[in-house]
Amino acid sequence: MNRLIILIVALFLLTTENTKAQDLSYGFRVGLNVSSFLGGDKDVDLNGKEAETISTNTGFHVGGGVRVEFTDLFGIRAELLFTQKGTKRTFDGAAPFIFKDKNGNKILTTGNKAISLNISNAYIDIPVLAYGKIGKKLELFGGVYAGFLVGSVASGELVYTNGMLAGSNNPIDKLDLTLDYNYSKDQPGEIADAVENIEIMVGTETVEVPNTLTAYYDLETKSGKAFKIFDAGLAGGAAFFINNGLYVSAIANYGLVDVSNNDLDFSNAILDKTRNDRDTNLSFQFSIGFSF
Repeated sequence: MNRLIILIVALFLLTTENTKAQDLSYGFRVGLNVSSFLGGDKDVDLNGKEAETISTNTGFHVGGGVRVEFTDLFGIRAELLFTQKGTKRTFDGAAPFIFKDKNGNKILTTGNKAISLNISNAYIDIPVLAYGKIGKKLELFGGVYAGFLVGSVASGELVYTNGMLAGSNNPIDKLDLTLDYNYSKDQPGEIADAVENIEIMVGTETVEVPNTLTAYYDLETKSGKAFKIFDAGLAGGAAFFINNGLYVSAIANYGLVDVSNNDLDFSNAILDKTRNDRDTNLSFQFSIGFSF
């Protein structure tokens, strides 16, 4: 990974060092992102059955850059982009749910958890790509990128059904909660502003649950944040020029860095268990841009 960082810096310096001697142009682009995580192990429920799915999420990107033309057919482009990456995670299976009584004591129950969570991580990306032209219309490019996390949020819902307290014959009513996560700012045990408490019977006791949960609501302490600051990887794609300046492009970004903080990547089913896996970014950018 250190070699990749050195390569990115070297390519960027090479680009800026040669701008005086070569043709220099500028540009900007904007478009749609389709992204997901790769490499993570799927979570299992209390019965050992695979209960998690990972699918794509959408976002956008916008930014500008510089192009250094070494010859009529070859050059280097470097950009500064705001880009959204992430994924959609679902979990549906047997799992525990912890309630808290009026004194803050934890009450452990088991039932079925159905979670749907859209994760959106905002990065400032710096791709440095070598490009080659095929004719007047088509351009192919490839290289590396570095990204720096500037925001991390998620939204979704948690539905808890068929809940039971050990030693009790009284089923727990269905619980439907909103998930409103700000991984960058939320604190352990934090309750969101302007939430309403839901009263629910657990065994013989009435407890209250906020109808909206924050990212670290179940934690008493935490180490760092859910996602790491730095990302880096490989990038490649193609552009088709409609005229001398206007173009459309498609770019794939393949992350090489585990972007999850394993200390906070908890299992949905096994209490206090973290998942020591690799979550790397994979994103596809579909852009319209202009070079001048």
